[in-house]
Amino acid sequence: MFLSMQPREKDPGIISLHLSRLAEIYCKETGCSRGRGGSMHLIDPDVGMMGSAPIVAGTISLAVGAALASSIRKDGRVAVSFFGDGATGEGVLYESINFAALKRLPVIFACENNLYATHMPIRECRVNQPIYKMAESFGMTCHVVDGNDVLQVFENSRKAGDACRNGNGPIFMEFMTYRFRGHVGPDDNIQGGHTDIRPKEEIEAWRKKDPIVSFEGYLEENGLMGREEIIAIRAEVEREVEEAIEFARGSAFPDPCDLDKYVFAQ
Repeated sequence: MFLSMQPREKDPGIISLHLSRLAEIYCKETGCSRGRGGSMHLIDPDVGMMGSAPIVAGTISLAVGAALASSIRKDGRVAVSFFGDGATGEGVLYESINFAALKRLPVIFACENNLYATHMPIRECRVNQPIYKMAESFGMTCHVVDGNDVLQVFENSRKAGDACRNGNGPIFMEFMTYRFRGHVGPDDNIQGGHTDIRPKEEIEAWRKKDPIVSFEGYLEENGLMGREEIIAIRAEVEREVEEAIEFARGSAFPDPCDLDKYVFAQ
């Protein structure tokens, strides 16, 4: 997935983001791609989200293209490409990093290193495990960040964005994190026993580093927010999710007669 920071003002007539995204996952006409994209093709240019794709590393070159356009237009926008550690095995990443570094483009390569590429641990598919070292060889500024620390992620991302806008891009950021759920649904089959290839003890150890819970603790400990306020926010989020699910389920599927609609620009 990639996005362009400094999004345009959103049209109030457009269905809210969380509703249209979930409707698209349900392949409904009210989805952000009118149900044609499904879960793998989400887009919302009005908030700077320029698209996702199912191909591993597929959006990295697109983000570089967006950064090149921004550089030519001098509009102050910064492209951000999000990808996992598994994408580091794809050649397009290296081609994109080389071009971005050569042209000093305003793009942030945000690698979410969760230590597993689908079902294979990173130690079994990379000789040199610290991913950021690969980007260093292209002369890029690199940051290794605790991906489960909300404040550290925010501060380092803000600095990276400022650096790109000041002509000091591109920036490579390796966020060290972990996924709590399995790569596919059956991996989380509690009743059927532990079927995930990852050690159960490893998963439990990382659950203690849950970024949401940790940030809630920080807010409470520093007197920035009380427990009741946190509970209220959680309830509001759950309400929004339920609203989106209800909207998606209640929306209509695309009309089969419109199969060739939106294929070409009208």
